[in-house]
Amino acid sequence: MVVQSKLNNFREYTILDARNLAEFIGFTSEEVKELCKKYDRDFEEFKRWYDGYNQRGFEIYNPESVVLAIEDGKCKSYWSQTSTYAVIADRIQENFEGTKDDVIKMIAGESVDVEVTTFMNTMTDFRTKNDVFTYLIHLGYLSYDYENETCRIPNKEVLKEWQSAVAVACSLDESHIHVTRNRSYNNEDALQNAIYLSFIYALNKYTIVKEMTTESEKRSFSLRSLATDGFADVVFIPYVPDTPAMIVELKRNGSTESALNQIREKKYFDSLEHYSGDLLFVGVNYDEESKTHECKIEKLVK
Repeated sequence: MVVQSKLNNFREYTILDARNLAEFIGFTSEEVKELCKKYDRDFEEFKRWYDGYNQRGFEIYNPESVVLAIEDGKCKSYWSQTSTYAVIADRIQENFEGTKDDVIKMIAGESVDVEVTTFMNTMTDFRTKNDVFTYLIHLGYLSYDYENETCRIPNKEVLKEWQSAVAVACSLDESHIHVTRNRSYNNEDALQNAIYLSFIYALNKYTIVKEMTTESEKRSFSLRSLATDGFADVVFIPYVPDTPAMIVELKRNGSTESALNQIREKKYFDSLEHYSGDLLFVGVNYDEESKTHECKIEKLVK
């Protein structure tokens, strides 16, 4: 009887930690900059679409997608040509330990905790949420932060696959029901996740900043200036020209007007002082008894 493997005593280099080979598992940021300069391409657009796999201090880009985008002269998703979102959809459907809730957070730009050491390197036997996320990290659908032990959706190209895999409800009420377990239906964090799901299309035009995480404070147009006056619940910052920015304030058992008043009185818009485009204030109120939402929108008059 064979009691030992014939293959042993080797070192494994993976997307979880490529160690001293980290800079060679894809294109680095400097390499993509040189390519964009040589072929007259927009580096920031390439960064938005194909960056996101960080390894040992290196920003790693999807090399095949970068090459195809250089050749075609246009940034778009080439991911679906080599893979399928059914891989994601099947894993989400299993919903281990609140997988769907974490997926919604990641679609909105959040990072979530993950334990990668329990994964048994199988493509069929998933026992926990950590197994699912670790599997998707190996496939490239998620990127892994070695230092913080978190995962997230790496870039716009892969985000489009996640968007295709998630069933988007037609209304805010419906999305709130679908992403929330009964016992937490009235939870404010669940309401925020419902808003992310309802406005999922906005991720094609906006960076979405959520006040609850310290990671959000580090994003472009930092919210640190709001430290003395509180934080806006959700801020939508556009990166597409001629698109209005939005500040969203959420209320429970209150009113849309009180939400708008809070935005005005606490001057949440000060965090967007460098933004010169149109700015919308959005007040959302959720009534726990009737389980209905009201929304009121007004434009900042400069």
